[in-house]
Amino acid sequence: MKKETSCINSKAVLGYVRRHNHGSVEPLIENLDPEINMMVKPENYLSDQNNWISCRILAEMFRRARELFCDPFIAFKIGKYAVQESSLGLSQQILLKASLSTREALIAFHGVNEQCSRNKRLEIVSLKHNVAAIRLHWNPDMAVTRDNCIYNQGIFTFMPQIWKGSKINLQEPCCFFEGADFCEYKLDWSEKNRFFAFFDRLLTNNYAHGEIITELEKNREQIELKYEETRRLNSALNKKIAQIEAIQETGKAILSILDLDELLTVIMRLLSSACKINRAIILLIDNTDNTLAYYHGTGFDPEPPLPIRQYRVGLNSENHLLATVIGFGKARYLPEILDSDLADDALLAALDHPASLYAAPLVTGTRVIGLIVTDSFEKDGISQETRNTLDIFAPQIAIAIKNARLYSKLSDQMQALKKSNLLLSRVEKFSFLGNVAARLAHEIKNPMTAIRTFIQMLPEKFDDAEFRETFHKIALEETERVNGLIIELLDLVNTEESHFEPTDLHGLIEKMVLLISPQSKARRISVTTFLSGEIGPVTLDEKKMKQTILNILTNAVETTPDEGAASVLTSLSGKNNGHRQIEIEIRDNGPGIPAEIEEKIFDPYFSTKHKSKLHKGTGLGLFIAHQNVQAHEGSIEINRDYAGGASFKILIPEKHENRRN
Repeated sequence: MKKETSCINSKAVLGYVRRHNHGSVEPLIENLDPEINMMVKPENYLSDQNNWISCRILAEMFRRARELFCDPFIAFKIGKYAVQESSLGLSQQILLKASLSTREALIAFHGVNEQCSRNKRLEIVSLKHNVAAIRLHWNPDMAVTRDNCIYNQGIFTFMPQIWKGSKINLQEPCCFFEGADFCEYKLDWSEKNRFFAFFDRLLTNNYAHGEIITELEKNREQIELKYEETRRLNSALNKKIAQIEAIQETGKAILSILDLDELLTVIMRLLSSACKINRAIILLIDNTDNTLAYYHGTGFDPEPPLPIRQYRVGLNSENHLLATVIGFGKARYLPEILDSDLADDALLAALDHPASLYAAPLVTGTRVIGLIVTDSFEKDGISQETRNTLDIFAPQIAIAIKNARLYSKLSDQMQALKKSNLLLSRVEKFSFLGNVAARLAHEIKNPMTAIRTFIQMLPEKFDDAEFRETFHKIALEETERVNGLIIELLDLVNTEESHFEPTDLHGLIEKMVLLISPQSKARRISVTTFLSGEIGPVTLDEKKMKQTILNILTNAVETTPDEGAASVLTSLSGKNNGHRQIEIEIRDNGPGIPAEIEEKIFDPYFSTKHKSKLHKGTGLGLFIAHQNVQAHEGSIEINRDYAGGASFKILIPEKHENRRN
């Protein structure tokens, strides 16, 4: 709301209308302004000289007064009323009453105008013994009307009556609201004989002093009342703020705490702080036997006694207070327990027979899941404020319980799912081992057949040197082949526990590059590293990570053409589960990986090579690498954005807790 004119002026309009309209000001303030309409007591606001309103609101009040009394000059009468009924503010009255003459009052009124209104500037053009000329320069940017001018004419005309003087003769030669640049008033008044003026000044001085003291006393009482009201409102506001903060903290707790007991402890602590309750208990419905049973309590030292913790009441007890709260879903208050049917209840006995009790239902949606109960030993009982606060907290508590129960149920389901996945993993592992055994049987059978054939022929051709030499060579190669298959099998089914320790990842990579250097140098393949200086020690299983990098790096060298290039890059990636991610990328400039086989590349025994110098082309290298990265809770994938050949990205957490595979 714009602050353009003091409520001293609206107070005068209200006072006049109240006196001449049978005490009613409703026609003035009904739907006056959206902001005024929202106030509990708009009349009090418009009558307080310390408040300000816009000129538009004052103009509307003048307009309504004109229509109510069918008088186009009602603003003049309101100005007269403002003077005669002392509707001006205290400081304005003091200034004018102390003036003792019209001339002095006009000078004082110049200062009064600055305090009461920002919609005009008052200019005293001339001021002699009993005549004066003044101009009102109105602010054209404010919603001033002709009523403002007429209202000021009434004030100036009857201003001397404040000190029991005669009214002023006022003429308006030009008016702002008729096209002039300002409103000009010509004023003249009669002066008394000097002798009578002297005694009149003495009498008037005493009268003015008495009036001022009376007004000061009235305002002192009003200030005391306002101070007390402000103190009460501040106290209520602080309590509301504490409640809102407690509700906000409750909301945060509901989102951040999943353990129900811990969550209820936090919520009940906040509740105790917000409404100053001494103790409270939560009772929840047990659907197994249709009873209401104790679940949680606060305010007991160290915990609720056994009778409270073992307390149950059947929900079919129609006359039981707690059962009726559940049945109707509405809170109930017993201000005097001794006169109720709960006087002999086991719960009240366990609570040491308090004087009063309040029970509020815990409702989620349309379902009541329990209730919260608080008590008091005070004769005044449980205050309305405490009961209201409990009503506010009850839905929060119900939501917390519902969410915690859902989490508990979900956690149980997750555990069951983990067990199912473990069983499924075991089944898959046995199935996989069966496939491995079948594959190995086939792979071993061929070399063993060749060896068996040569052994059968050896007695007949023992003297044949060429046969013996050929037999020796083939038997050795096939034996190495079988040995390689067995090594692959041991790597594949290795159940060795993972050991995660801070490791120099870059040093490990350099060792693997050095290990394959004989193959890379033999074919003049350049293997370079680009290692990030931001990466320090990384928690990993050194043996498994060596095997992973070596497998992928070996593939890169084998698929790279002679005089080609391969590279290893490291960098910091985003966070996962609170830990930074380390990215290892291994590239080559070979033929790349066709899109149609990308999904199969990590499957066991899938290979595009007929023969591998390290793994004999069995198709287990990438599969083992994939398993090792998963043991690090990381991921390995093909970098589809790299167009220069094949690129594999490995992501692992920078830190890792020791655990089994």
